[in-house]
Amino acid sequence: MKRDTMDKILSRLEHLDTEELRRLFMRLASEKGLLQEVFDALRDGLILFDAEGCARFVNKAACVLYNRPLKELMRVPFEQLVGGTCTWQEVCSSGIAITRDMHVNYPEERHYNFLISPVADGAEYLLLIRDDTESLVRGEEDAEAEQFNLVTYMAGAVAHEIGNPLNSLGLNLQLMQRKLAKLDASAQGKLAPLLESALSETRRLDTLLRQFLQSVRPGHLKRETVRLNDVVEHVLTVLEPEMAPRGISIQLSLSRDLPELEADGGQLFQALYNLIRNAYQSIPGSEGGVYIQTDYNDTDVRIIIGDNGTGISHEVMGNMYEPFRTTRKKGHGLGLLIVRHIIKEHGGTLSLASKEGIGTKVSITIPRADRVVRLLQS
Repeated sequence: MKRDTMDKILSRLEHLDTEELRRLFMRLASEKGLLQEVFDALRDGLILFDAEGCARFVNKAACVLYNRPLKELMRVPFEQLVGGTCTWQEVCSSGIAITRDMHVNYPEERHYNFLISPVADGAEYLLLIRDDTESLVRGEEDAEAEQFNLVTYMAGAVAHEIGNPLNSLGLNLQLMQRKLAKLDASAQGKLAPLLESALSETRRLDTLLRQFLQSVRPGHLKRETVRLNDVVEHVLTVLEPEMAPRGISIQLSLSRDLPELEADGGQLFQALYNLIRNAYQSIPGSEGGVYIQTDYNDTDVRIIIGDNGTGISHEVMGNMYEPFRTTRKKGHGLGLLIVRHIIKEHGGTLSLASKEGIGTKVSITIPRADRVVRLLQS
């Protein structure tokens, strides 16, 4: 209802009889009730303040966002409601709409956006609280997927450009080998080993190229029954010749009754190979070790891979999943990006904690095949 209309009604109140007053009251109550229902149906929180900074109206969404009852929330100071991102004096002196962002880490990580706007010619102020967490997560996932698609496209293009001349080189070497077979024995004795060595190297490069493409483009999951402990032991067996000369100790704490997974064994091997290799390569000398633990709960199987290597700085940690970002001189910066993609494809989670000079711990959870569903007691 407009302010002019309200002023006219107030000026006539003393001239209205009982029935007219009743009808007017019912109309005002119905309009207020309708507006209350509309505002309470909104997903965003709304708080209306008067010119003194006192809350006059709060909708249900605001009570849910702040996890406070209505009466208690209306007594909370403005600065506390916006997390100290601005003061009431700033709002009043600006006379314009102000927007602020706030990131919360406890009890769970959330992101909120505040819009403070003057209404009723600056006599009142409206605070709009929006939970942007889900939209930001979707945006990050979309950006990550776009990055991954770009990396796979670039990898395919580079592999194609290398593969064509490599294939041509191999064919020419085979032709030379056939012609060499027609020469005398003395010529063959000198050139045959060289040609065979060149052919062997081209085949090795071709194998490396295919392995690189397969690692960058994991493809669709080929699910099968997988024992995570077996995958860990297989990775360690493959890495043993590389780790043994370094003298790095491996501490295993593998749960004997670990539940089975419905997973792609090859892709899990690739993910754990990258992580365990990263772990021991981060140790500068021989005085260090890698710790690997597996356990489980009702819903997931977990593996922890820790090391006491050089660790990762806070600055680098913020960009760990960016392509071509690496802390090693000979690294290509795709390992963690690929690992994260593989774990997400399995419906799992990956978390990384590190401190420079102390070491790094990577924790992975993957849904177990016989997931136990717990229901609330009725």
